[in-house]
Amino acid sequence: MIIGLTGESGAGKSTVAGLLDILGFYIVDCDAISRTLDTDNNYISDIQNAFGSDVICFCGSRKRVDRKRLGEKIFGKDAAENAVAKLNAISHPIIINKVKQEIDKAKVTGLSAVIDAPLLFESGLDELCDSTVAVIAPETVRIARLCERDNIDADFARKRFAAQKDDSFLREHCDHIIVNDADCDVLAERVRMVVEKLLKGNCK
Repeated sequence: MIIGLTGESGAGKSTVAGLLDILGFYIVDCDAISRTLDTDNNYISDIQNAFGSDVICFCGSRKRVDRKRLGEKIFGKDAAENAVAKLNAISHPIIINKVKQEIDKAKVTGLSAVIDAPLLFESGLDELCDSTVAVIAPETVRIARLCERDNIDADFARKRFAAQKDDSFLREHCDHIIVNDADCDVLAERVRMVVEKLLKGNCK
């Protein structure tokens, strides 16, 4: 079984992925995969061509993508209208290929795979899934979490949200919804209930 896990930034998707990991699922972390691209020469070249040399920095003698500068190019006040689409066109094909490789590893282990992907639908990764799960939370909670985690202001956080599918889309298109608006124990119980449905074959 392949499960797609998504949710808006700050909703607690990574926390849910951690709980699923504890429960024995094979987690395919698309954010982690994305970070590995920062030192990939072909990716660096494509990003530089698309967004300029100022988004590239050096770590020692090695080139890498400066994620903060790239984020400003995509979500900052002077961001081009098509900036998100340009980034996705470069990164999504590479990420999808790496996700498929991880799914193959999961099959070897006999474990069900969870594709942890903030852009599950935008990337087309949902087409690989037997079931989809979204983690949602109130916007005020998500903004506070994101500002603290990434050291950004509320306006920048809202621009990130605008580039993602909102709660109404997720409720309509995902098979299961986990609302993360309480404490950790409540969240863990809600995750357990969804897993119970999945293991009983209720993928929808």
